[in-house]
Amino acid sequence: MCGIIGYIGYRDAIPVLVNGLEKLEYRGYDSAGIACLPHQKERFFVIKEKGKLSALKEKLGDFSVEAHLGIGHTRWATHGEPSRVNAHPHIDAAGKIALVHNGIIENYATLKNILQKKGMRFLSQTDTEVGANLIGLHYHKTPKLFDAVQRAVSELHGFFSLVLFTKEDPETLIAYKRSNPLVIGLGQRENFIASDVTALLPYTREVIYLEDEDLAVITAKEVSIYSLKTRSWVKRRSSTVNWDVAQAQKQGFPHFMLKEMYEQPDVLKTILNKRIQKNGEIFFDTLSKKFQTQLKNIERVSMISCGTAYHAGLVGSIAIEKYAKISCRTQVSSEFRYGDSLLNKKDLVVLITQSGETADTLAALREAKAKGAATLAIVNVVGSTIAREADAVIYTHAGPEIGVASTKAYTAQLATLLLLAFYMAKIRRTIADADFKKLIKEIKKIPQHCAKILKEIKKFETCAQKHYTRRNFLYLGRGCNYPTALEGALKLKEISYAHAHGYAAGEMKHGPIALIDHEQPVICIASNSFTIDKMISNIQEIRARDGIVIAIGTEGHRELEKMADDFFSVPAVPEILSPILTVIPLQFFAYKIAVLNGRDVDQPRNLAKSVTVE
Repeated sequence: MCGIIGYIGYRDAIPVLVNGLEKLEYRGYDSAGIACLPHQKERFFVIKEKGKLSALKEKLGDFSVEAHLGIGHTRWATHGEPSRVNAHPHIDAAGKIALVHNGIIENYATLKNILQKKGMRFLSQTDTEVGANLIGLHYHKTPKLFDAVQRAVSELHGFFSLVLFTKEDPETLIAYKRSNPLVIGLGQRENFIASDVTALLPYTREVIYLEDEDLAVITAKEVSIYSLKTRSWVKRRSSTVNWDVAQAQKQGFPHFMLKEMYEQPDVLKTILNKRIQKNGEIFFDTLSKKFQTQLKNIERVSMISCGTAYHAGLVGSIAIEKYAKISCRTQVSSEFRYGDSLLNKKDLVVLITQSGETADTLAALREAKAKGAATLAIVNVVGSTIAREADAVIYTHAGPEIGVASTKAYTAQLATLLLLAFYMAKIRRTIADADFKKLIKEIKKIPQHCAKILKEIKKFETCAQKHYTRRNFLYLGRGCNYPTALEGALKLKEISYAHAHGYAAGEMKHGPIALIDHEQPVICIASNSFTIDKMISNIQEIRARDGIVIAIGTEGHRELEKMADDFFSVPAVPEILSPILTVIPLQFFAYKIAVLNGRDVDQPRNLAKSVTVE
């Protein structure tokens, strides 16, 4: 969850650290801090502040420090409340080691008790300080920090990453990865390390993604990596990041979320241009011939994901069953990993994650592989852990998504999963050529449909202004737009803090109808579909109980427009493609409600972009 940045080189370290933390603040914003070793000084320079990065930047304005080595951290609190004392970096009891940490040390309480019995005093409530002191204890016994870290991590249980240095060796950073992401940025006479490539883009696009149990020694001139798995020095291949620095900036928009909503037509166009060939066939360049053959023989599919990606998986599951004629279920990762799924080599497990580092989804991947299932990752971040460990990967090419509430990554996942479903149908010969060609023709129009919706979206602003003070909302949808109801409700909860619940509209009479009154808006996703008449009946039942109806429907549906208190139309498309369109007004509705309530849209309370702890 937390964000880590480290630098060593010829530049002034503090601006690099602060700039990196600005790019990483979406990973946590309970507190922030930096530690560096000023030139020709023997003491660490450490500044930590509770709250957002702005508080740290204000404090730093009082100091003038020259340093060429340093680490920084932005925190999402796990152990210990947000406070200055619990903020990272942490210094060991001997005052020799500065450390930042992302993840959880599960046996920290046991280790803390042992260390306290040895006379060590602790200042914070964090598991991080335990890690710093354990490394410090081993460092007291060995002259090399590298050896001390190697010994300490063998005693630490859990999933985490560490970056640290000692004041006794101001030319070296040490980094360790176990599940939680770390990526090294390669420069000329300088090197970097961070939790995410977005922090590195202003300086380099040449990166090395560390693998689990990698212990890296980083100087300004070189990077050496030792694998604790193989007990040997290894070479990790570098990659070139094709994201643009501008993609990780607001470019005049008030919020990243709004910018990323408006990027959706271009993202979808990129995906379709990359995946659909001139002859109309679907092509996945990252799928080997062997894996494509496996797809022909798969008997069952499981979609595994969390949060917004789970909703994409629900749509993908409907599409695979409808077109590829394979039994498909969707589960949240945290339930799958602790269940006892009956998997074998005839199963395909599809893991959907924007970051490729989601802790529960990574654990689910490893569980699926252990049971012999084929695994396919649908991932945005190239080189991420899940992308590397799955049998195959399809990248969504959404570019960096900084807003915590997902928008463009979601529609990119939808488009990718739909193309996968159509592709599987074609290679398994479960779809007629004419139907396949029609779907390809229609999906190629989706980017221009999205652009049209975004041009007209401000029509929905008046609706948001009418309802932004309300605290309860109900979202209803059917078929492939039931997941859209779930996603719309999640967006509103995430960024406005209003209570919102998504339901399958057919379930309304099984409980939710009791909630309907003249105070609670009901958002009905009612685009053209196989069940549109049923949806209209649901809306009539809401109206009969004096409910407030906000409807998302297909252009030209006059009856629905007359029924609704507020109506927003989307272009007519085949039903299976409609979730890409119907979600956009709901993204905007949630955004405006949040803005009108003065919420921090990009950094909603208690949330972080990448969930790398359970």
